[in-house]
Amino acid sequence: MAEHENILRKIKSCLALAQSDNPNEAAAALSRAQDLMEKYGVSHDDVVISDVNSSTANSSAGRVPPKHIVMLANMVARAFGVETVYRAYYRGDRWRARFEFYGIDVGPKVAAYTYEVLERQLIKSRTAYIGGLNKRLKRSTKVRRGDMYASGWVRAVADKVLSHCATEAEIKAIEAYEAKQFGDSLQSMKGRDLSTKARNHDYGALVDGLADGSKVDFRQGVAGEGQQALTGGGDQS
Repeated sequence: MAEHENILRKIKSCLALAQSDNPNEAAAALSRAQDLMEKYGVSHDDVVISDVNSSTANSSAGRVPPKHIVMLANMVARAFGVETVYRAYYRGDRWRARFEFYGIDVGPKVAAYTYEVLERQLIKSRTAYIGGLNKRLKRSTKVRRGDMYASGWVRAVADKVLSHCATEAEIKAIEAYEAKQFGDSLQSMKGRDLSTKARNHDYGALVDGLADGSKVDFRQGVAGEGQQALTGGGDQS
């Protein structure tokens, strides 16, 4: 692995020199890069993909996540200019899951950290909200209202997020990574949505979620500021 990474570094260094204003230097660097790629069986996509990193965040959402969890992951991915995919797996006696965030530089690492913090806050707030509902309500009603509350919470936080504008090079690198890692199997996850069964009295939960989510102070950190990406608005332990 270390040798492969070293070869990729050499090729990328040559390709960078191939952008030189000196025609002779550029031609020599490009020729050297092509020789190395042929010698070690490295394709252009291999070089491009080497710029993509990935980082995973654990999730308690189970085999099929609820809609608000998918909304949360997509919001975080958008904030840090990365993509995400949900991976569920059965271990022990239950389904477990994680989100893989992938993109350029430290974006995936910051996104994974931020997602885990936000999910803990969201779950805590949703649990507290359900706990405050009328105890005479059916469990199905409580779960539905809890999900609608959570969706409102995420929407309010999402209103504070500025989408990262990816460069053409970043987009191509991520597309190449997806093609190699997932092929045609990559699908968008919508999550289960109980709001389709909502009744008039349920929409107050959405409003309550919007109000509580607006109190969350979401800050889009830059490289190296992952632990400052989120403050206030709930428990971060």
